[in-house]
Amino acid sequence: TGLGLREAFPKIEIDTFGYTIDPENPYRCFYFQRWRAAHENDLDAYGDIFPATGTEAETPVSVFSVVWTPEGKVIYEQVGAVVDRLEGNTQGKAAVFGLLHTAGLKLAANPGDGVFAFIQRLGHVLGGRGRSWSRKNDIPAWWVSKSRGADASDQW
Repeated sequence: TGLGLREAFPKIEIDTFGYTIDPENPYRCFYFQRWRAAHENDLDAYGDIFPATGTEAETPVSVFSVVWTPEGKVIYEQVGAVVDRLEGNTQGKAAVFGLLHTAGLKLAANPGDGVFAFIQRLGHVLGGRGRSWSRKNDIPAWWVSKSRGADASDQW
């Protein structure tokens, strides 16, 4: 493959579960996946080599959806929206992005975008547009993460 993922992670385990039909669209099905794999061989990502580390990847659960026509033709697939970014060991990255992260390719495709975080905070200051995270007083004591909204995940 172009990214060499199957070669670098030869024993990818994809746990797929929770199939459910959208109650408002009978031609859309949602389902969940969690990926696990070990970085056993070098990753050759279009000529950039990321040496094998033996590191085990466990991605957070992500939700997928497929939409098809009444004739059964797939017309859209949404892939990998992370359900819980604090789960797993790939800094909130799921599926392919989680494997690339484990191999050492640190893409900025995760929570932590400074511009997005700023926009969320500005929205809170201006008010009237909802909230991106709970107020400090509403967060239970057992919740240890200081990350809010688009902040970088502080789990690592």
